[in-house]
Amino acid sequence: MTSFVFWLIAGAAVGFAAGVLHFASLHWNGRLFAAGRMAAAFGMQVARIAIACAILFVLARAGAAAFLSGAAAFLLARQALMWPLYRRGA
Repeated sequence: MTSFVFWLIAGAAVGFAAGVLHFASLHWNGRLFAAGRMAAAFGMQVARIAIACAILFVLARAGAAAFLSGAAAFLLARQALMWPLYRRGA
């Protein structure tokens, strides 16, 4: 049971951190697209998705508890970072 709780908490922590980095970098990526730097923006987009997939893959290899809590925390990070933008109307 202790191992299950450890992987649940570790997965959530890693997933939330990955989500924060992933969605915070979305701002930079949007600025690159807006500035017309398409190659840099595309490269950053590919890197963002690849890193998120790699982290979720590692969590899945660690077990169902780590993966599910990590994926849920990843989505919670999205809500935490994007909610102020929705409220502001941006």
